[in-house]
Amino acid sequence: MILYFAFSIFFTAVFLKIFIDKLSRTRFFKRAENVESNKKSCIQELHKHKAATPTMGGIAINLTLFISTMVYAISTGRIIWINFFLLLFGLMGFVDDYIKVKKKRDGVTPKEKSSGLIIIGVIIITYLIASGQADTQIVLPFIGVSIEMNRYLYGALMVFLIVLSSNSVNITDGVDGLALGICSVVFVFIGIVAYRLKAEDVLFGAVIMEGACLGTLFFNRYPAKIFMGDTGSLMLGGAIAVFLIELSIPLWLILVLCVCIFEALSVIIQLFSLRYFNKRVFKIAPFHHHLEKSGWKETTITLTFCVITLAACIIAYSGLGS
Repeated sequence: MILYFAFSIFFTAVFLKIFIDKLSRTRFFKRAENVESNKKSCIQELHKHKAATPTMGGIAINLTLFISTMVYAISTGRIIWINFFLLLFGLMGFVDDYIKVKKKRDGVTPKEKSSGLIIIGVIIITYLIASGQADTQIVLPFIGVSIEMNRYLYGALMVFLIVLSSNSVNITDGVDGLALGICSVVFVFIGIVAYRLKAEDVLFGAVIMEGACLGTLFFNRYPAKIFMGDTGSLMLGGAIAVFLIELSIPLWLILVLCVCIFEALSVIIQLFSLRYFNKRVFKIAPFHHHLEKSGWKETTITLTFCVITLAACIIAYSGLGS
């Protein structure tokens, strides 16, 4: 596993170095002018200095998982199919990023994104249940009580968690190094739990994703030289949910991704308040932009949210019991 971890960091870093140095000079990264954007003018004003920063760095994360899984399959004779399913998140994110870069609108619509994530979630959960890799028993954190669920109800809940995880990480990816930093902490938690439970496939996935996150973070930390885009964020969020489902601790998602979920909730709260009360709860949503508007530095936001995530993961681990 150490060799795969080292490879994932090395490959991701080298790929992104070439990606930034070569491809960012081509027309591929030049966004079409006069594109209608869903972003508020106040957010654009906050990040106007980042307008020329290239995106789609998440391609490196997806490629790292693909190549590592192929090498593992060749060397062991075992294919971890779920890793290939995870690439569907990256493919959808790539389509979203590509539309933003080349077309005349700001990516896919929220309905299109939600529909796509639901379809991917259904495909993955159907595979996990059919292959016996998903346990329809839901374990409650801390109390250790298991609840047997109807297969269809279980499937619907798992799809909801996958969409929640993928979307919330995507929404959190708005400050240099923030989403990647949080995910790096969460993948360490997943790796430790997988090692403890002897879940070899999940451990392999967590090790590769951790290395890919760290390799990407080297270029995405403040000031970011490249954004990972939806190509990376949707895939990271989806992978976290799927790994936790494989470990039979899906509800731990709420704990380890509490920061990202709050970020998503801040958007919902803001939209609800504006629509029904015509008042803002936050200066800007999601919450990390509110903090930026309040004078917080990006580095402070990233460090604070990562520390909170670390504390949440420690609490979540204690909730596993003995």
